[in-house]
Amino acid sequence: MASYIRDPPYAKRAFGYPGDDTLAPVRGTVDLFINIDILTVNMFLGIYAVLILIALYILFLRIEKINHEKRIRSIPVRIWVNGSRGKSSVTRLIAAGLRGGGKKVVAKTTGTKARFIRNNKDELPVIRLGMPNIREQVKIFKRAAVEKPDTIVLECMALRPDLQYSESMHIVKPTVVVITNIRADHLDVMGPSLRDVAKNFMKAIPRDSIVFAGEKGILRDNESIIRSKNASVHLSEAGKISDDTINRFTYMEHKSNVALALDVCKYFDVSEKDAVEAMCNANPDPGVLQMHSITLGEKEATIVNAMAANDPESTYLIWQMIDKDYPEINVLINCRSDRIDRSFQMAELIKTSITGDKYILTGNGTEVLARKLNRTIEQKQILNLGNKKPEDVVDTVSAFVRDKCLIFAMGNTVGYGEEMMQQFLLKKRS
Repeated sequence: MASYIRDPPYAKRAFGYPGDDTLAPVRGTVDLFINIDILTVNMFLGIYAVLILIALYILFLRIEKINHEKRIRSIPVRIWVNGSRGKSSVTRLIAAGLRGGGKKVVAKTTGTKARFIRNNKDELPVIRLGMPNIREQVKIFKRAAVEKPDTIVLECMALRPDLQYSESMHIVKPTVVVITNIRADHLDVMGPSLRDVAKNFMKAIPRDSIVFAGEKGILRDNESIIRSKNASVHLSEAGKISDDTINRFTYMEHKSNVALALDVCKYFDVSEKDAVEAMCNANPDPGVLQMHSITLGEKEATIVNAMAANDPESTYLIWQMIDKDYPEINVLINCRSDRIDRSFQMAELIKTSITGDKYILTGNGTEVLARKLNRTIEQKQILNLGNKKPEDVVDTVSAFVRDKCLIFAMGNTVGYGEEMMQQFLLKKRS
């Protein structure tokens, strides 16, 4: 061994220096084990890194949950507004009415355009980077806590029953739940029947909460749920609201919405006089029902935007509310190809309840509705403007209708409906 060490040539061969191929297999095996060891170390480092990130994320969620619970406790009165229709309007009415009684209230609506409402005249748009998500309510609490209110009024965001439950029980934790009404809308998710819709609304209320309901149908067959949750239920009556009260609003408001909001205000010791005064002076929702006088070429017309109603029952209630003393009534139905069921509903509504002189079809998927209407209505009374640009629709309608007419717009408002209505409102008379 000593001679090997002293003799460099032997040393090179013995220890596998370059130029000696006798130990190449050994070197390969050693290199392989070294590479495996490096890969193993890297793999474990990667696993440790992922575990650390997961732990940090869990810690972040825990801290966020603790902070959210603190914000919830900092706002003693939390009112959560649910129901099929009218949620945005009722949210605004309740918030305004409570402010009329001296309460410091913030509110948030989700309807046509989501808004964070600081007071009756100051509101901010809710900016979304993606699709609506109920976690948005967590951010709203964070923003609201800065205002230090004693009351927050939130419109329910969720559509699916399981998400409504999660929003109520885990995010908002309301002390008061308001359920506006039940309608045949989104039955694919909330149904299949109206009874199922009502039951899903009731399942989302927390234990020991105060519940205000706008209709008897909400409570029907749900007595067992009410007892199990130990809820205190108040039923509103639209008939107690006078025409004089409704006429004070600058837009078309439903008596049922006002009655429901006033009952909530009364529960919190706000007088009807103060509440109504504040409600009438507050900003209406962007999607609120209004009548507009417009000029179409050399013709004058009145347009009613009832598209936010969506379901047949709500649409018919609006139809009953409006003045129909016009020389010509045009019914405009905005369609969506992904809501064919709604086109069928609107066709049945026209057949049984809403009668016009002419019918204007807009949006996409209008062929389905056109075929339905052609069975009972003459072709010359129907103008099919499916897949037309909103500005082209306005131009064509201008030639189709007569002077001093009424245009009653119903159907689907999201997307194309909003764009089309904006084009009509560019024709508003000053």
